[in-house]
Amino acid sequence: MHQSRKEQSMERASRRLLLADRKEAMMLDEFDDEVEVAAEWAFGAMPAKRQSTEQP
Repeated sequence: MHQSRKEQSMERASRRLLLADRKEAMMLDEFDDEVEVAAEWAFGAMPAKRQSTEQP
């Protein structure tokens, strides 16, 4: 059974959108991991008392 051109174009568009969503989800997951590691590293490397950078 053949698909109409409209059906074919809609199917291609939906595949492209799904692929973009998957890529975005993977990138966000990787970014979350990197942020978590950076936060753990920063927390361990931060001094016990922060100095104020404000000037009088």
